Amino acid sequence: MDRAIKKCAVIGAGVMGATIAAQLANVGIDTILLDIVLPELTDDDKKRGLTKESKAFRNKLAQNGLNGALKSKPASFYIPEDAKLITIGNLEDNLAWLSDAEWIIEVVVERLDIKKSVFEKIETVLKPGTIITSNTSGIPARAMCEDRTEAFRSHFAITHFFNPPRYMKLLEIVPGPDTLPEVIEILSETCEKVLGKGIVYGKDTPNFVANRIGIFGLLYSMQAMIDLGLSIEAVDEITGPVIGHPKSASFRMADLVGLDTIVHVANNVYEGVPDDEKREMFTPPEFIQKMIEKNMLGSKTNLGFYKKTKDKEGKKAILSLDYKTLEHTPQEKVKLASLETAKNISGTSAKIKSLFFAQDVGGQFTFRTLTETLIYSAKRIPEIADNIVNVDNAMKWGFAWKMGPFETWDTLGVGQSLAKMKEAGYEIPAWVQEMLDGGNESFYKREAGTLYSYDLASKDYEEVPVKPGIILLPSLKDREKMVAGNKGASLIDIGDGVACLEFHTKMNAMGDDIITMVVKSADIVRSDFQGLVIANHANNFSAGANLPLILFTAQEEEWDELEWMVKAFQDSLMKLKYLDKPVVAAPAGMALGGGCEICMASDRVRFAAETYMGLVEAGVGLVPAGGGTKELLLRNTEHLFEVQKGGLYPKQIELMPFVARAFETIAMAKVATSGPEAVKLGYLRPTDKMTVNRDYLIEDAKKTILAMNMEGYQPPRPRDDIRVAGENTFAMIKLGLWSMHESGYITEHDVTVSTKVGYVLCGGDVLADTKVSEQYLLDLEREAFVSLSGDPKTQARIQHMLNTGKPLRN
Repeated sequence: MDRAIKKCAVIGAGVMGATIAAQLANVGIDTILLDIVLPELTDDDKKRGLTKESKAFRNKLAQNGLNGALKSKPASFYIPEDAKLITIGNLEDNLAWLSDAEWIIEVVVERLDIKKSVFEKIETVLKPGTIITSNTSGIPARAMCEDRTEAFRSHFAITHFFNPPRYMKLLEIVPGPDTLPEVIEILSETCEKVLGKGIVYGKDTPNFVANRIGIFGLLYSMQAMIDLGLSIEAVDEITGPVIGHPKSASFRMADLVGLDTIVHVANNVYEGVPDDEKREMFTPPEFIQKMIEKNMLGSKTNLGFYKKTKDKEGKKAILSLDYKTLEHTPQEKVKLASLETAKNISGTSAKIKSLFFAQDVGGQFTFRTLTETLIYSAKRIPEIADNIVNVDNAMKWGFAWKMGPFETWDTLGVGQSLAKMKEAGYEIPAWVQEMLDGGNESFYKREAGTLYSYDLASKDYEEVPVKPGIILLPSLKDREKMVAGNKGASLIDIGDGVACLEFHTKMNAMGDDIITMVVKSADIVRSDFQGLVIANHANNFSAGANLPLILFTAQEEEWDELEWMVKAFQDSLMKLKYLDKPVVAAPAGMALGGGCEICMASDRVRFAAETYMGLVEAGVGLVPAGGGTKELLLRNTEHLFEVQKGGLYPKQIELMPFVARAFETIAMAKVATSGPEAVKLGYLRPTDKMTVNRDYLIEDAKKTILAMNMEGYQPPRPRDDIRVAGENTFAMIKLGLWSMHESGYITEHDVTVSTKVGYVLCGGDVLADTKVSEQYLLDLEREAFVSLSGDPKTQARIQHMLNTGKPLRN
């Protein structure tokens, strides 16, 4: 990229505009957020003493948008402090600010006349070379560019973010008729590398790629539901995780997006593509029009396909819509033999195939909806995108499908599924039949670690490009780069003298296999490599300890065995910490309990922006015992020792407030909702750095290893000079716990667990400012963990967590 974008402007401070601005700020880009000035003061404005000249009134829409982004759930900002990079204003007073922006993003209402009016204003202050994009979800680029200058048109494109921008990976880039190639290159590089997006290159057709296919699939599901007599909740059961789609499935997703938005997107296709063979499908069913008339738009009106309410006992309940009467009724348990069979099969691919070929009404629904979606997707190439990879990526990144349409088709077996489709009377796209007739039995194939996709133009397979800087561990395994491994983990050579330890247990829970490989990997790296990265491609880095094993061992009262398990885990992480080669952990997703502790034992952490890290053991009645309690104490107090060694203070600094901070974090089982928040909570250090696009995480971690060696890496030394707060601070913690229990804020068992946490953090029964070793603190951790494991209330909490996935307060 020739230039790095450092300053942006967003025009339009609605939900989408404000949250796009938030993501720009998250990644360190100074952002201007502008909206219009409202025509009149409200009664509330007048009560506040505002006038039409008041800044608070003139910037009201932009301020409201920023406030909304700060309050949004899930959070739009990584940490609230990121909002300081956003400057609010209005299009009348602050239009000139746009001359300082390198990229201007228009996010106003979806009306061509209003967009063109905004672009006319922008052009009056535009400096040469500024990039202008629209976040439209369907208005053609060529229409928005009409009447603009050549300089404007050549720097204009569509950048279609998906909501919420922080979490949805997809960004569709659509060039205008005169867009310069270097503009697309700059946008692609910035959006992928800086904003963390997955780029899909669409064409200037209504709704581009993801919405064209996704809305078709949703509307067809509604029609199939009516034809087969299924309920709203039944469709959501069939179209959710069982087929690799998110829990929001079909109708919950519709409620989140908003029914008015869905109808608007559908109308875009109906009016914009008169020759679409499925055009009539983009006319929503009659009951949808009635819902809109009744303002049943979904979450935005608190009434849609589902309705949140309370039952007779005052407990929360969610009712579902009877689309025939438009009344909400208690949800019925979905009983479909094919669905139950699929749920009990291991693996998403096998589940989908089971449902697709089933004969009952659940199978019929799956067959019809999948067949229509697959055929419709195939017929849209090359109309909406040039290849199947763009289509598959659009659906995975924009709708959170595990597999795109063509990957799903491969899962079903192209030949076998086509036979069933033909038998049912479906017309197969000519190029798909031609592919099969040519002896090509799948849309994708993998050979020697390289992925290939079928190309319509050449009628042959083409290598799916992997961008420089993306390391794919399965591909390296295919190329026989695995050095060692077992059922739980693998050690892989990722090049340049660096190895990667990959976990692959269920939820990457820490068990004997992973611990064994941690120790073995340390030994191998010591002799054969220059450093170790700890990373994987799973949704979650590691969900923590193997709770079923811990519970079973405790219930069997195998206390020596349990203590040995904890000691082995502690020793393995200490071996990593003091390895004479640099160790860099690269977490993404959940890094909880033991997953957090293995990061804390590493020299550095290269974390994904969406890393959810925490020491959560207190939630199941335990204490962090893999060194986590010790490490959090060190992170909260280590800077105090640096001050003392510098001789800046003649007296020792009081430890209590720093111990209290660590205590609160552990006892409340706090989980960071982003990588930057993990730094704030002390799980990570300021020297640990973030990668926004997870695709580049392993490569960035590898580069960190190489840089550490280039700087002359020196391993840390075991500590025997850790100053602890001692019995006086522990007494204060116990007093605080007693007060909270007396006030009804915490349970008796919370007191028991938190007392153990405080005991370890304070160094046990010692005087203030006693110096202890790391091993001493590890021994305290282990004793606390084993003793709490025998508590029936702890065992009840663990069992409840295993059964429900939620903590129990007992």
